Amino acid sequence: MQFQYDQLLLQMLIVQIPIILYLVISNDRGDKAGENVLWGILCAITMGLSVSFSIILDGIRLDSRMVPWYLAFIYGGNYAGILVTVCFFIVRLLYGGIGMFPSFIGMLISVVFIFWTKNKFHTLIVKKKIYLSVLFVSFSSAMLPIIALLFGKDLTTMTTLLNYSLFVLVNGLLAWFSIYLIESHREKMLLRKEIQRNEKMQVVGELAASVAHEIRNPMTSIKGFLQLLTKADNLSAPQKEYLNISLEELNRANEIISDYLSLGKSQSRKKHSVLDLELEAKKSISSLSSYAMLFNVDVAFEIQGRAVIMGNSAQIQQMFVNLIKNAIEAAAKNVQVSIRQNEKEVHIFICDDGEGMSADQLDKLGLPFYSTKEKGTGLGLMVTLQIIKELGGKWRVTSDKKRGTMFHITFSEI
Repeated sequence: MQFQYDQLLLQMLIVQIPIILYLVISNDRGDKAGENVLWGILCAITMGLSVSFSIILDGIRLDSRMVPWYLAFIYGGNYAGILVTVCFFIVRLLYGGIGMFPSFIGMLISVVFIFWTKNKFHTLIVKKKIYLSVLFVSFSSAMLPIIALLFGKDLTTMTTLLNYSLFVLVNGLLAWFSIYLIESHREKMLLRKEIQRNEKMQVVGELAASVAHEIRNPMTSIKGFLQLLTKADNLSAPQKEYLNISLEELNRANEIISDYLSLGKSQSRKKHSVLDLELEAKKSISSLSSYAMLFNVDVAFEIQGRAVIMGNSAQIQQMFVNLIKNAIEAAAKNVQVSIRQNEKEVHIFICDDGEGMSADQLDKLGLPFYSTKEKGTGLGLMVTLQIIKELGGKWRVTSDKKRGTMFHITFSEI
C-alpha cells in the first residue's frame, strides 16, 4: 500500500493559496465584519477542495480539512467557524464511505474543544499561539485513525501506522506555517499603523513647538480685555452673554493649546521618582469631583494591594485626569477606577457605562484631531497615550455598545 505523496503536496498547496490570497486582498481596510465573512468563505472553499482531493487510505479519506476549519474559528469568529463546519458535514456526506462516521465524530469532538482554544489563543504570544495550534490540529487529525480503529478498522501494520503518522505530521506543519504567516502579516499591519501614528504625532509636535506660544500671547491679551468689558455697567444682558460665551471659547482654545504644548515638549527629560498610584488616582478623582457632579456621574475607586511604579507625578495625574474626564463625559451614571497589582505588574482599569464605541472608532483612538466628542480634538488622549508609552506602559481599550468602554493600562511595578 503506497502513500499518495503527490496528493499530499496538493493538500499543502490547497491550504496555503487561499491564506496568501486573503492576506493580499484584505489589506486591513477596517471592515471587520466583511473580512470575517470573506475569511469564512475562503476557509469553506479550502476545506471543500481539501476533502475533494483527499488521500484514500484503506477506504478512509485523509486530508487537511482541520487546518482551514481551525483557522476559520480562530481568525474569523464563531460564525465563520460554524459556516465551515456545516460545509464540511454537507461535503463529507456527499462523498460517503466507511470513514464518514469517524469523520463526523472527530469533527464534533473538535468543535467542543475549539471554543476553549479560541478564547485562550488571542491572549498568547506568537510562539505559544503556534505551539497551541500545532498541538490542537495534530490532535484533531490523529482522532480520525483512532476513531476508525474503534470502528473495527485494522491499523496495526507498520506501513499503515507510518502513513497515518506522516498525515498527522503534515497537518501539524501546515498549522505552524499558516499561523506564522498570518501572525507575521498582522504584526506588520500593526507596525505600519504604529509608524503612521508616530509620524502624525511628530508633525503635531513640531507644529505645536512652532506656533503654540505665538497664538497664546495674543489670546491672553484678548481674554484680559474681554474680562474688563464684562465689568462695564452699560452692557445689556445679551451683550454680557456674548462676552461670557467668547470667554468660554477662549478658555477651550487655551486648553487645546496646552495639549499642543504637551506634545511639543520632551517628556523623557522629566525626573522620575517612586509613585504610589493610589494617592495619584485619589488626587485626580478629587480634582474632578465637581466635574462629575455637573454630569451627574458617580466615580468609584477601588484598589487591591499596594501599587507602586517609577514615574513623574504631573504626568501620571495628567493621564488619570484625561482618562477619567473622558469616562465621565461618556458615562450614563457610573465610572469605575480600579487598580490591581499582579505578578510584578500594575493594572489600571477605567470603565464607564456609556454607549460604547464601534470597532472603527476604537481603531482611530489616539489619532490627532479624531474624537468621538462633538467639540473634541483628540489631542488630550494623544498626550495621554504618549505619557503611557514614555513610562514604559501598555494600553488596551475594549468597548461594547451595550456595556460601555474599559481603558486598561499596564505598568511594570518597581
